[in-house]
Amino acid sequence: LIIGAGITGITLAYNLIDYKYNITLVDADKIANGVTSKSTGKITYLQGLIYQDIVNFHDFETAKLYYESQKEAIRIIKKNIKNNNIDCNFQKSSTITFTKDDKEVYKFNKEEKILNKLGVNYNNGKNILKNDDVKRYIIVNNTYVFHPIKYLNSLVKKINQSKNIKVYQNSRISKIKKEEGYYIAISNNHIIKAKKIVLACNYPFFTIPGLIPLKTYLEKSYINATKIDKIKKINGITNEYPTESFRYHEDENKYFIYLTDSSKICDKLNHKRYYTECELKSKKLTGLKPTYKWTNMDVMTNDYLPLIGKLSENHPNVFLATGYNTWGMTNGTIAAKVLLDQIKGKKNKYEKIFNPTRTITLNRVKNFISNTLISNIKAYVLNIMNKNPSWYKNKAVVTKINKKRVGIYYDTKGNKHIVSNICPHLKCFLTFNEVDKTWDCPCHGSRFDIDGNILKSPSVNSINIDNEE
Repeated sequence: LIIGAGITGITLAYNLIDYKYNITLVDADKIANGVTSKSTGKITYLQGLIYQDIVNFHDFETAKLYYESQKEAIRIIKKNIKNNNIDCNFQKSSTITFTKDDKEVYKFNKEEKILNKLGVNYNNGKNILKNDDVKRYIIVNNTYVFHPIKYLNSLVKKINQSKNIKVYQNSRISKIKKEEGYYIAISNNHIIKAKKIVLACNYPFFTIPGLIPLKTYLEKSYINATKIDKIKKINGITNEYPTESFRYHEDENKYFIYLTDSSKICDKLNHKRYYTECELKSKKLTGLKPTYKWTNMDVMTNDYLPLIGKLSENHPNVFLATGYNTWGMTNGTIAAKVLLDQIKGKKNKYEKIFNPTRTITLNRVKNFISNTLISNIKAYVLNIMNKNPSWYKNKAVVTKINKKRVGIYYDTKGNKHIVSNICPHLKCFLTFNEVDKTWDCPCHGSRFDIDGNILKSPSVNSINIDNEE
């Protein structure tokens, strides 16, 4: 059973086509409609200044393995596209990491030393962005962009032709129980029995085993796409906060895709304000008003490496893939290769650095305190001190009914939509998203509509007052 039909789940199912396994691939929503669909679709190994982060936190050998994993992921994507003749707007696009802050320049000197040691061909000469604000940059040429949904839909077509794989959409797994010799997964009152389970659902819906909330935190970004006349074959990202990231996309039309204001999900709760900021920054670069806008939410780890592999010693037949640190296209692809090898009982050269049960170090504890613990406490305290912030503007209100904390949304007709204001996952208080008209968890990213129906995990239960559990 593969839970989650995004880049990891679909690629893994595709990898398993020629093996004699009975496979079920399920998704809580439509195929590839989650985080993968909101990606900027970059296929690159130059990921900010990640290699010095890994060297500082682990060692050079770990950074080398991570680099090799990203290069292998790129080769896998290219091979899949070529072998299946996939039309997914795949094109070469140089990747640039840059800074507008003089205080960050020394980090680029450090990164170059590591890239030299890795044997990476890069350039730091001519200012290709032609932006006087850019103080320092690194650029590589053998990287790409593509349309991830077109790519995955083509893989799904191949999967659907296979006799040993069944695919189900709108099938949220709400519970997994261990039985002797297999697991039972429950979805929409249906039961799936499986000897092996892969959790490729972005953020696992349970806390124990795995303790994922202690190993990760969530980051939210604001993104828009602007229709333009001419594209450039370059994509880029800044190293500092607030992050700026961009790429160009050519389809029936040409677009400039721009991302900014990445932050922990508890830090920026006034969504309309940050949508507007993203629009203004993008408009400054293009001179045009964006055509589309959306947000994305990424699972970040406290040691800069994804969590890929066996969930725990007690559950050797349950596999996990999460924590891609915003680089889901390459990490999701290599995760599918690592998991394929582990399912077959074969060693993989990357399994040690990605092992979800890897050693807890002092640095991981420090990052857990600063990234995870303090963020969750902050979200909790803010929702007590200011449960009805100014931007609610009486369209939503948090109050108590019969001693229960509830959220009330008033629609355009004046009708009241009353829900519980407590997330069923780990009991965080919810905040109202006035742009998307949803109740969002600022701790672990669950989302609910105005009537309390679950839209996004890790929660598997609704917050409808009438159906409280």
